[in-house]
Amino acid sequence: MTTIRRNKGLLAGPEAAVLDALTPRLPAWVTPDRLSALGVLGAGFAGLGFAFALDHRGFLLLACLGLVLNWLGDSLDGRLARHRGIERPAMGFLLDNGLDTLSYFLFATGYAVSGLVWAPVPFILLALYYMLANLALARLAVTGVFDLSVGAIGTTEIRAGLVIVAGAVAVMSNAAIQAPLLFGFAIFDLLCFAWMALMIVSYLLTLRADVNSARRE
Repeated sequence: MTTIRRNKGLLAGPEAAVLDALTPRLPAWVTPDRLSALGVLGAGFAGLGFAFALDHRGFLLLACLGLVLNWLGDSLDGRLARHRGIERPAMGFLLDNGLDTLSYFLFATGYAVSGLVWAPVPFILLALYYMLANLALARLAVTGVFDLSVGAIGTTEIRAGLVIVAGAVAVMSNAAIQAPLLFGFAIFDLLCFAWMALMIVSYLLTLRADVNSARRE
């Protein structure tokens, strides 16, 4: 079965243009495996940056740098392998998904210990993301279509959202960030709750659409 990669994310068009321009210009010493490692390193930087952001705003620069490095590594490793004709479909797919899982765990851990939100929140969001990712893998197994986004939101859009969060934290005081607004929860808690609700709705709608599609076949 031939795999079809599909990305309907808001940033998919400009992202593809940037990656297409970068890929043939990468020097020979830049390899897919090194890019994969760079992606995980970037995730570690991002998690570390958020973890210390409340005490030292300068760490937000590390968080943003980490997000960019994670995007570059994660987005370019497979694309570079295909461009050079050195792809390893089975191993590459397993390695990419395994390292992505690790990267998102590092994001969540850094965010959880940051004090920006109630500590369980990032891990609930991570669990919901894995639920959606599991649906995408099930769809891949059944249809051969690998969706890189849920509707208009994919990992690139999530990274962009985290950069926006970093910008908001940079201009807000700790008192404003941690002030209880509703039922004792602060502003970033409430934003995360809204995001959770959106992810739950997306999961249910996606599952229904997949089941209905399978039923018609």
